[in-house]
Amino acid sequence: MQTIKPRTMSGFLELLPKEQKVFNDMKERIENVLRLHGLACLDTPVLELSSVLLAKAGGETEKQIFRLIKGDTDMTMRFDLTVPLAKYVSIYKNELTFPFRRYQIGKVYRGERPQKGRLREFYQCDADIIGDGELSIDADAEVISILSGIYKALNVDAEILVSNRKILFGVLKELNLSDKQSEILNLLDKYEKMGKEACFNEVQVLAGNKTSQIFKVFEIKTLQELKECNLQDENFKEGVKELEEVFELLNVMNVKNVKLDLNIIRGLDYYTGTVFEGRLKEFPSISVGGGGRYENLTGYFSSSKMPGVGFGMGLTRLFVLLKELNKLDFSSENYSRVALIPLGDTKNYCFTLASTLRDKGISCEVLYEKSFKSRMNMANKTGVPNIIVVGEDEVQSGIFGVKNMKTGETVKVTADKIEEVL
Repeated sequence: MQTIKPRTMSGFLELLPKEQKVFNDMKERIENVLRLHGLACLDTPVLELSSVLLAKAGGETEKQIFRLIKGDTDMTMRFDLTVPLAKYVSIYKNELTFPFRRYQIGKVYRGERPQKGRLREFYQCDADIIGDGELSIDADAEVISILSGIYKALNVDAEILVSNRKILFGVLKELNLSDKQSEILNLLDKYEKMGKEACFNEVQVLAGNKTSQIFKVFEIKTLQELKECNLQDENFKEGVKELEEVFELLNVMNVKNVKLDLNIIRGLDYYTGTVFEGRLKEFPSISVGGGGRYENLTGYFSSSKMPGVGFGMGLTRLFVLLKELNKLDFSSENYSRVALIPLGDTKNYCFTLASTLRDKGISCEVLYEKSFKSRMNMANKTGVPNIIVVGEDEVQSGIFGVKNMKTGETVKVTADKIEEVL
C-alpha cells in the first residue's frame, strides 16, 4: 500500500501538547475577564448561509472566503464573529435583554495569504455591548477597560490607542471635503505604513492646499490641544466631547494603558465614533485587538436600530507573537499536578490513590509503562511539577514523599495530607 506523506496545509496551525496547554490557559484567562464583566457567552455556527454571511461583504472579503455548496444549500465558513452576531441579535431580539452584553471565542476562516501573525484558520475573541435604539457612551469606555483587563490577565505589556472618527469627519466637513471623506480616511489609515511624507502627498492629490489643515489636527496628541482647536463643526465638537467622557471614565476605572492617537481610524466603514487598537510595545505596528462604536449592527437584517461598541482580538496571532518574544512558559505538556510512580507491586494502590486525589480536585496521573528509570524520565519530559514514588514501604507505613521537581525538595506526609502539600 502506498503511504501518503502527512502534512498540514499552509495557514493552519497545529500545536504540540506543551504549546496547546499554554494556549488553552490564555483562552481561560481571557474568558475569566469577560465573565467578570458580566458578559453572556455565545457560540454561533462555523457554517452560515452565504446569503446571510455575505450580506454586507464585498471587495477583498469576497475573495477571501471559504465557500461550499451541498445540494441546494450555499454555505460559507464564518470569516469573523460580527456578522453572526448581527444575525443572532436580529433573530432573538425579543428574547434578549438590552443592552445586550456578549462575548464569543471561536475559530474563523479567511483565505488570505499566510504571513507573520496572519493565518487562514485562527481563534478570534469578540466582546460587544449592544443597545436597542440607543447606547450610552459609557459602554465605549467599559469595552476598552475589558480589553485592558485582558492584557493585564495575560501579563503582556500592551497599550491601547484611542480616537474618535467624528473628529476627522468634522474636519473634512468644515473644509468642504465630505465628498472625498472615504478616500482621504483610507489614506490616513495607512499613515504608519506609508510614512508621513508619502501619506501627505497622496492626501494632497485629493485635498490640495487644505492638506496641511487636515494634518494639523491629525497629528494632535492631547485632548487639551483638540479642545483648543477653533473648529465649529458639530461632528468635531461631539467627537472631542465623547473622547473626553471616555477618558474620564477610564480614569475612574483606573485604566492606565490608554492614550489618544488620531492615527487610529480602523478601515471598516461601519465604525462611526470611538475607535481603538491594542499594540504590544515590542510590535508597535501590529494590532492585537481593536474595535469601536457602530451605529447600526443589524442594518442588513432588521429595521430596528441597534447601536453598539465592541472589539475583536486574534488569539492565535497574539499567541504567535508572545511565543516569538519568549514570554510563554512551555515547561509542562499536561495538567497533572502530581505523577504517581509505582515501585514494586504497588500499581493498583497508585490507581486507588489517584482516584482519591481526583475526587478532591487534584489532577494527577499514574506512570506505569516500561522501567522505573523510563517513568522518571517521562515525568521530567512532560514537566509534571510534583512526583510521588510509591513503593511497598510507603504503602505499609502510610507515609509518602512529595517531591517538587523544580526545587528538588521532598515533603513527607500521610496520604490524607497530600492535598495540602500540593
